Amino acid sequence: KQWYQRRVREHHPIQPRRITLQELATHNKLGDVWTAIHGQVYDITAYINYHPGGVAELMRGAGIDSTDLFNEVHKWVNFQNMLKEYLVGYLVQAPATTLQVPGQASLNAPRLSNSYPSKQLPIATSFAYDSYQTERCYTLIVYGKVAKCNKIKSCYFYGTVGNDFLTVIVHCLQKQFKLSLELHANIKKFDIRKTNLKFELVLYKEINGMWPNEGKHKPQSKTTTEKSNLEYFQAKCIENTAVSHDSRLVTFEFLGDFYAIPPLGSHVYVYNNDKDSLIDKKPYTVFNVIDSRKFQLLVKKYENGILSSYICALKPDEIVEMQGFDHFIDMNVLLKVKSLVILAAGTGITPFYRIMKEISTNQNFNEHSCTLMFYNKKKKDILIPEELDQLKNGIASIEITHALSQEDAEMWDGLSGRINSSHLDKFSNQSIFLICGPAPFVHLAAGLLKEKGVSKANIKEFVG
Repeated sequence: KQWYQRRVREHHPIQPRRITLQELATHNKLGDVWTAIHGQVYDITAYINYHPGGVAELMRGAGIDSTDLFNEVHKWVNFQNMLKEYLVGYLVQAPATTLQVPGQASLNAPRLSNSYPSKQLPIATSFAYDSYQTERCYTLIVYGKVAKCNKIKSCYFYGTVGNDFLTVIVHCLQKQFKLSLELHANIKKFDIRKTNLKFELVLYKEINGMWPNEGKHKPQSKTTTEKSNLEYFQAKCIENTAVSHDSRLVTFEFLGDFYAIPPLGSHVYVYNNDKDSLIDKKPYTVFNVIDSRKFQLLVKKYENGILSSYICALKPDEIVEMQGFDHFIDMNVLLKVKSLVILAAGTGITPFYRIMKEISTNQNFNEHSCTLMFYNKKKKDILIPEELDQLKNGIASIEITHALSQEDAEMWDGLSGRINSSHLDKFSNQSIFLICGPAPFVHLAAGLLKEKGVSKANIKEFVG
């Protein structure tokens, strides 16, 4: 770990940006070595002398897209986690744009291990199971088998993984695939890798060596059934931070051996700790996923809001009863057109932050534009402005416009007032429009779009 520890001490985080093959090719000499793996560009200069395979082997990938070379030798390696500190950008085909780099954000959560196949992935209708192993790892793979229609459908999972057992459910559409087995031997840790239609569970063996098989499968393991009801679980508050005068970012960690990757746009239902209250539970959008153990909710405290007051007052180590996960966003819908417009008001930004992160890092969107129209009352009400600005530097072209309805004129020279038709005139009727916010805002925005001539199919309303 010497190279890693030294590099972390010396490393100054930068905001990843768009990098062309031409620029990548200029970093191909000792002392300045970049390489691209699955669309992500890394500065591996500090790692060269510590690579177990030697300098010459690693230099084969210097200044080029080395995805194929990597897959030949290290396909099972979780490179995103190992190299996450050294990410410098995302590989694009078009000329790179010079972009303003904002300050380091407070919500710089690590990404999940993702790789993205070519555009227009097919819809998953059933599942297949496979596995392979090395001396160190045993990898279990669940594939979404595809039909002819060309659509991306998000898979997600939840489950329990212990040192000698696992039960994992993978969901896609209205189907689920179950894996439940007693492992052949103990494991010391595991990693999760996923694409839209594939999950890999990488089990790191406690004692190196080849296993005769993964272990003993329990009844109903490796079976496909209709999607079950929402899952109950407990989560512990580990951090509660103010992000505005009336909103909190609350970070939770699943308890026990429970793990999950909630889908884009999904809700968790938070149960009231007061069993005598008239309100039993309420859905909240998963704002951010840190990893398979931690996620975040962005919650605005309302004066008479029973659940919002409860969540905003949580202290570290307090345990919350929850249920999840429902809803998901079909990202393929957003691939159908080149222009995406997001209309958000207040905490209506919560479902869109993860969507915009996905668009900014997924190479499928390298020819798309995304515009966020973010409506608030005053400047102090704008949530996560720095984190949103960071998304401008990704693969897709992202533009953000703030509109304030109650700010003093001398304090604000940007767009003013509530949403109206003049705000929407510049957008093509062929764009896809996503809307979220208070019910009156959603109703007004959807009505204005219909008057403008936007088809119902191109208007997506998010409701709690």
